[in-house]
Amino acid sequence: MYEIVSGLPPYYDLSHDNDLAIKICQGLRPCFSGIEVPQLIVQLIKKCLDANPLYRPEAHEIFKILQDWCSSDQSEIGKQIKEAEEINNTLPAISLSYETHSKAVYTSRLLNLNNLPEPKNSDDYFKQNDNITSIEFSESLRFDLPQLNTN
Repeated sequence: MYEIVSGLPPYYDLSHDNDLAIKICQGLRPCFSGIEVPQLIVQLIKKCLDANPLYRPEAHEIFKILQDWCSSDQSEIGKQIKEAEEINNTLPAISLSYETHSKAVYTSRLLNLNNLPEPKNSDDYFKQNDNITSIEFSESLRFDLPQLNTN
């Protein structure tokens, strides 16, 4: 969901290694910066990224939420999407061009990730309103869409 909204794969600029796995266990989450994202979508993404799998919605629950959202343009999500589009339309037009970290791997592979810490959400995870990341990790993952290279 994050990739669909942002246009970027998560952690594209980081090495996909043991250090990233540890940071994710410690609360690192991708963030949106430079674009407006409807809060209902942000809240759903946060639920899907919860450190506790018991708090993550199941596929049929996500399907039901999306189905409900699509049923009416007069819904809250419709209003939020319209507001976000109005804000995003005032931003400079960009085409995404980015370089993936040489050690960012988006194919299935077996990783030996022993001794990872117990997964947790960062202390400020649910306090964030306009993005998804923890303040603690925000500097290592922040990107500003208008400042990405354009072609």
